[in-house]
Amino acid sequence: MVGAGNVAWHLAKGLSLKGYKIVQVWSRTIESASELAQRVNAEPAEDLDSLTPETDLFIISVSDSAITDVVSQFNHSGSLIVHTSGSVSMNELAGRSNSFGVFYPLQTFSKYIPVNLAEVPFCIEASGNKELGLIREVAQSLSSNVHEINSEDRLLLHLSAVFASNYSNFMYMLASDILDSRGLSFDLLKPLVAETAHKVITSAPSRVQTGPAKRGDLNTIDKHIKLLASMPEYAEIYRLLADKIRQRFHS
Repeated sequence: MVGAGNVAWHLAKGLSLKGYKIVQVWSRTIESASELAQRVNAEPAEDLDSLTPETDLFIISVSDSAITDVVSQFNHSGSLIVHTSGSVSMNELAGRSNSFGVFYPLQTFSKYIPVNLAEVPFCIEASGNKELGLIREVAQSLSSNVHEINSEDRLLLHLSAVFASNYSNFMYMLASDILDSRGLSFDLLKPLVAETAHKVITSAPSRVQTGPAKRGDLNTIDKHIKLLASMPEYAEIYRLLADKIRQRFHS
């Protein structure tokens, strides 16, 4: 396991529970490598040169911006190497090994928050049929939701995931800030958040959109924007989103 962050944490633990032997864990800090290695009965590696060359599969699970740097230091051309990124092309691994691919779990991960990997979509890609078969076997040991997706489509999927997860969570942060300004608790919104998520799971997002912008209620929109006078950046975001929703439903 090359990396010991959020994704590596869950993959290493999940694979270990399925009977795979995690031989070593490398991270930029030996402390992080040691913490994860201890949990999966593996050996922490102090540097990339100390990784065992006979390993069957190297899973590079570092930040997207660090993949090129890590791969440039890799000297294990005889082993299968995969990365777990949604936005980095598989070809970034070409030239470092004769066997390479992608092992991308489409989910948001935080180290100490449990995730049911059996429900996670795994998007896989490989340099050849043999490699694809092995990657699929590993992925299917964790989840039945496995899809062969090329790098171009995976990047589009990653973009969509940013809107669906990262940006929606940022909206929760803004909502929490607005409530905090008046001493109100975000807990009041949690049933609404849960119901909204439930509705998009069971129906198309366009069918379950609600709110003043969907209704074309300009009076309420104006009240909200005036209420954000002390938070002009939030008012700008509100206005942009309200305009886009109105354009979508009141063209």
